[in-house]
Amino acid sequence: MRRALLLALAFSAITCVEFEVLPGHTYLAGNTQLYVPMLERLEAPGYLSRDLVATHPNLSFTVYDEATLFIHQVGRLDFRKALSVQQVLFRAAAIIGVYLLACAAGLDSIWALGIAALVNLGAWLPGLNLRLVDPEPVPTTFAFGLSLLAMGCLARERPLLCGLAGGLALLYDPTVAAVLWITVLIAFFADKRSRRVIRPALTVLLVFILLLANLAQLQPGMIDSDPLFSRISHEIVAILKARTPYAWVSLWGGREIWLYLAILICGLWAVARIWSLLNRQTRWLYIFPSLLGIVSLPVSLFLLSQFGWWFFPQIQPARSLQFTVEFSLIACGIAGVQALRVRNRTESFAWFLFLSAVIGSTNFLAPRAGRIPDREAATDLARWADANTWGGSMFLFPDAGQDLYPGVFRAESHRALWVDWQSGAQSCYSGSLARTWNERWQRDAEGGFSIRRLQSSLSLPIDYYVLKATNRLAGVPPAYANSGFVAYDSRDLLNAGTGLRTVHLMRSQ
Repeated sequence: MRRALLLALAFSAITCVEFEVLPGHTYLAGNTQLYVPMLERLEAPGYLSRDLVATHPNLSFTVYDEATLFIHQVGRLDFRKALSVQQVLFRAAAIIGVYLLACAAGLDSIWALGIAALVNLGAWLPGLNLRLVDPEPVPTTFAFGLSLLAMGCLARERPLLCGLAGGLALLYDPTVAAVLWITVLIAFFADKRSRRVIRPALTVLLVFILLLANLAQLQPGMIDSDPLFSRISHEIVAILKARTPYAWVSLWGGREIWLYLAILICGLWAVARIWSLLNRQTRWLYIFPSLLGIVSLPVSLFLLSQFGWWFFPQIQPARSLQFTVEFSLIACGIAGVQALRVRNRTESFAWFLFLSAVIGSTNFLAPRAGRIPDREAATDLARWADANTWGGSMFLFPDAGQDLYPGVFRAESHRALWVDWQSGAQSCYSGSLARTWNERWQRDAEGGFSIRRLQSSLSLPIDYYVLKATNRLAGVPPAYANSGFVAYDSRDLLNAGTGLRTVHLMRSQ
């Protein structure tokens, strides 16, 4: 009992430190800018009825929306807190999963906790533009944490718990959980001696498959979505490659491919060093998820180039590379401890150096997220819009470029955006959405701000234009202004006609 309490405290401490410090957590700084408007519209269909993202939800095959709305309504928590509750739980699930995998290799609790804490600092995956531990509370990272927990439970011969955690992972993101369950199925059919341990987990899996199928029938689908096995037109391919290059392996550089091959080789070498310490089902877990990740690269490249199906940019099979990196790091950590046990300090140092280098260098080299200048000003603007504008109002931020503050505004204000950079990530799910987003982006947002472009957009069905304070217009009374932004009613801009000038331009003249 005392040991269990101490472990619970250790897991809680590691989770809290990593949630607050490194890798930390964010909200409305990435893909939650897409998911939160979908959730807000599901809760209140009267809002965001003109927004591209909110009216094109891709939530049919995930329990993410039901779980978040349930916590939001029952716990009376806002969406940020409802998502944070799940994020903390699934961060803890990932830490416990790595701990169990390390313990299954014979490590004591202290070393297993150390490896779990180190590995769950996460790493950035170049090419994929994905993190092992995403600071954003999104379905992919929830399912990944649950998958690691399921694998840890299976390694420790707890098949029912494996089935439960893996089934929940399937409900959150089937494409992530597929790596777990493909590995389990291969082990079940190929290894007779492992079937006794695996069979109960597969029974639980069937229950969750049926549950996912039923939920998919009840959930809102994607408006104007394209069939998964229909071909993507050349026009849409060009848009997707420009906006979502991470979904196209053909656009990756050779440096990324060689990096993943190097990580795989080191990981398999580490597995070979600890092979005698692993039980049968754990050996499958260390080998096949890593191989599936690497195999996904040529498979995605070949099938997408040959068939061009919508299936591939939507599912993004190459995301399974996160398992390649994760298990390579875990294996290297265990190999380092094992080398230390036999007093081979040089080898131990080499394994831990590699582990630390992958985590440290990838995080250091990771591209910084789009900027959100003066987030407090964006939030104040959103509060004003929520309280003083019609619920169906349309907003445009013509000088935002690729900055992310328009997405913060949309989520906080419940008001539609005509176009913004982050919304383009949704293009992977619908050809009509991709075409509409690209047309609006090129015409009204790309290439920088100008008075001429602003005047040409006044005929569009946009109710309010929001400019940075540095681009304040001369002679036009703002509907709202703060230290960061100035909002104008489109009617006032129309009345100004061709006399629009920025204050900065007037001064320079």
